[in-house]
Amino acid sequence: MTKAESADSSWSDFVQRHMDDRGMTTGDLTEKTGFDRSRLTAWRKGERPNLDTARVVAKAFGLSPLEVMVAAKLITAEEAELRGVSTPDPSALTDQQLVAELSRRLKRTT
Repeated sequence: MTKAESADSSWSDFVQRHMDDRGMTTGDLTEKTGFDRSRLTAWRKGERPNLDTARVVAKAFGLSPLEVMVAAKLITAEEAELRGVSTPDPSALTDQQLVAELSRRLKRTT
């Protein structure tokens, strides 16, 4: 892997982490996005997405487009006015918020 590929592997890591968090396979992601598997392979080899692709990935994962664009190094965190993207602490969520999140996830798997 070249230095450029190594530097850009954070995009591939970002995608893989969000696939893992959602229990998604490569096939699931290609189905949700309409991308060919070859595009995901290119990401693993260090290729980064363009703006339109980042938007599709954001929608597939249910993430903010800005968060995805920062991960893809299309914009900086400062440009997105993000000071840190964090996952909410489940213990800080209300019961209603937890039930809503579980319901959303269960609908996705059925």
